[in-house]
Amino acid sequence: MKKLSFLLVVMLIVSFMSGWSNTGKRVISNIKDTNKTTEKSEGTKEQSKSDVVVIDGVTYEGYKGPVQGEIKYKEGRPADENSKCRRASGDIESPYQVDLVVTTNYGNKRLYGKNVGLVKDEVGMEVLFRNLDIQTAYGGGFVNSINGIESKYTFFTGKDRKKEDWFYWVNGIMAPIGVAEYRPEPGDVIWWDYHNWSYTMFAPAVIGSYPQPFKSGFFGKNPGTVIMYTDKYKAEAEKLKESLIKKGVKQVDVARYNPTVLEKPKKYYMVLGVWDELAKKSKLIKDINRKNKLIGTYVKFQDGKLKRLNFKGKTISSYDHAGAVYAYAAGLGSVCPVWMITGTDDEGVKKALDVLINNPGAIDKYFSAVVSKNGIENAPSIN
Repeated sequence: MKKLSFLLVVMLIVSFMSGWSNTGKRVISNIKDTNKTTEKSEGTKEQSKSDVVVIDGVTYEGYKGPVQGEIKYKEGRPADENSKCRRASGDIESPYQVDLVVTTNYGNKRLYGKNVGLVKDEVGMEVLFRNLDIQTAYGGGFVNSINGIESKYTFFTGKDRKKEDWFYWVNGIMAPIGVAEYRPEPGDVIWWDYHNWSYTMFAPAVIGSYPQPFKSGFFGKNPGTVIMYTDKYKAEAEKLKESLIKKGVKQVDVARYNPTVLEKPKKYYMVLGVWDELAKKSKLIKDINRKNKLIGTYVKFQDGKLKRLNFKGKTISSYDHAGAVYAYAAGLGSVCPVWMITGTDDEGVKKALDVLINNPGAIDKYFSAVVSKNGIENAPSIN
C-alpha cells in the first residue's frame, strides 16, 4: 500500500506540474475601463470602475487576467497561514459558464455550488482562483486546500499523515489530467470532493452530475449514448431515451443487451435490467459487483438483496425489492463509463428508472444511488 501511495503522489505531481505550464499564456487583445454610475442612499452619485476585457472578439467583464498559482500562493501548511493571500479574486461576467461544485465526504456535504463565468480556452485552475479560496502545492498545479480544508497527506508526515485529499470530476468522469491542464468547455460540471482514499484510490465515474456526461460529453467530445435493455424493458428504454432528449442529450440509441461491447466501450452505455439477468451473461458486471469499494460504486447485490455500503466497503443497509443507479469505468483515464440502472427485481429496476426520468435532482452529487422503501440514498454512507 505504501508503494501505491507513493505512485499516486508521483503521478499527481507529474500530471499537475506538466499541465501548469499552460496557465498564463492567454493574450489579451484589448483592455479598457468603463465608468459605472451608482446611486448612493443620500442621492449623490458614486463612480466605480469595472474592467472590460476583449479577447478574440469576446467581451468579459471583471476579468483581471490569468493568475499563476506559484506566484500568488505561498506553499506549505497550515493552509490558514496563507489565508490573507489565497482569497478568491471574484467571478466574471461572460457569455460562457460552467457549474462549479464543492463537496466533502463523497458528496454527502455540499460546501459550494454556483454557475460561474468562463474565459474561453483558459485552464480550470483559473476558474478555481476566481471563485474559491485555493492553496496550491508542487509548483502551483496541485490543489492542496479549498476554502481552508487542506490535504492531510501532502505536507504531513508520520502518524499525522492521512489519506484525505481533493479529487475532481468533469461531467461525472474523473479527469485524467490536472486542473492546471484541463480546459473547461461551456456547460461543463466541475465537481470537487474531499474524502478519505484509504479504501478507494479512485472513483473513475460518478452519477451526481446527471444528465452529464450524456449531454455535453467529456473534454469537448461526445461519443453518443446507447441504452441497452433486457427483453422486458424495451418500452422503459424508450421512455428513458425520450427523457434524455428532453434534457438536451442529442445522440441516443436504444439496443438489446449485449454485454460484449461493455468490455471496451466506445460510447456511453446505460444498462437497464434486473441485476441477476445482467450478471448471468457478463463477467464484467459480476466483477463490478465484487470490486465495489475498489472502483468506487459502493453497492453490492448478494443473495437476492441490494446492499448499500460505507466508504470502507462494509454493509450499512440491506434491501429486498430495491434498485440502484451507479457508474463504472475501467480506471483513471477511461472516459466512456457504463451506467447501471438495475435492481433486485422488476420493482427495484422501475424504482431506479423512475429516479432518472422523474426525479433526477434527487441524485445530485451522489456517487451512487440506492432506491428502496427508505427513499433515495447516496452510496457510500459515511458512517
